[in-house]
Amino acid sequence: MRVRSWRPIPALRSFVDHFAIREAALGTTQIYMPLPARNDCFLEFYLEDRFRVVNVASGAMHYAPRVVLVGPHARRREDLIHTGTLKVFHIGFTPTGFYSLFQIPARSIANSAESADAVLGPSIYELEQQLASAPPSGWCSIAEQFLLQKLISSKTVTGGDLAGRVARSLLAHRGSLPVSELAANHGRSVRQIERIFEDRVGLGPKLFSRIARLQTALQMSQQEPVPDWSALALTAGYFDQSHMVRDFRALTGETPIGFRRLQRVLLPTHLVGEMSHLSYRGTC
Repeated sequence: MRVRSWRPIPALRSFVDHFAIREAALGTTQIYMPLPARNDCFLEFYLEDRFRVVNVASGAMHYAPRVVLVGPHARRREDLIHTGTLKVFHIGFTPTGFYSLFQIPARSIANSAESADAVLGPSIYELEQQLASAPPSGWCSIAEQFLLQKLISSKTVTGGDLAGRVARSLLAHRGSLPVSELAANHGRSVRQIERIFEDRVGLGPKLFSRIARLQTALQMSQQEPVPDWSALALTAGYFDQSHMVRDFRALTGETPIGFRRLQRVLLPTHLVGEMSHLSYRGTC
C-alpha cells in the first residue's frame, strides 16, 4: 500500500494534524487490519473500493460508508478488511480540532464510525464530489478550502484552548503526566479538566493517556522484528510488562503478541465469510 501524507497550511495546523492518501491495487488479496483503541478523530473518503468492516464481537460484516467520520474509541470494536482497488483520502484532526471547526461536542462521536453526512450534513458529499472530480494532487487544496470556510463560520481564532493544551502535554509525555498535576498547573480541579476534555476531545484525560501509551508501544513494536516486550513496556511508559499486557487486553482485546499476529494476517477468499471463527490469542 502506498501512503503519502502532508501537513496542512499554517492557518489550519491547530485543527488538522495531517492529510493522507492511501492507494493500493490489491486485486483479490485481502488484508485484515485490527483497529485498537484510538484517541484521534478523522474523516475518510473512499474514492474507489470501500473497506469491509468486521464487528469484533459478532464477526458480522458491512461495507464502510463512502465518507466516514470516525471518533475516538475507548476499545477495539471493529476491524477492517482491505481488498480490491483502494484510493482513500484521510483528514486527521488534532485532539480538539474537530470540536473547534464544527462546534460539535466530540463526546457525541466517541466510539462511533458512521456516515459523515449523519453528523456533518449534506455539505460533506459536496466535498466528496469535488474530490472525486479532481486528481489526487489537488485533494489537499480542495479540503483546505472547505475547512477554512468551516473555520471562518465557527469564529474560532485558535486551537490553543485548555483541552488542547492538556492533550498536547499528555501526548508529549506519552501519557505519563498525572491529570491532578495538569489540573493544578492550569488552576482547575480534576473534574473541571475531565469535563472540558470529554466535551472537546471525546474521551477522559486518563483514558486518553492510556491510549497514548498503547499507541507508543504499538509503534515501537512495529520497528523490531522480534520485540523485547519487557524493555519496550518500560520505554513506552508502563510500570512493567504486566501493566502493558493488562492495557493491551483492555484496549485491543489481545495480548501484545496476539495483536501483533493479527496485524500480519492475509485472508484467503474462502475465509472472509468465517470471520467470527478467527482467533489469534497469544501470551506476552
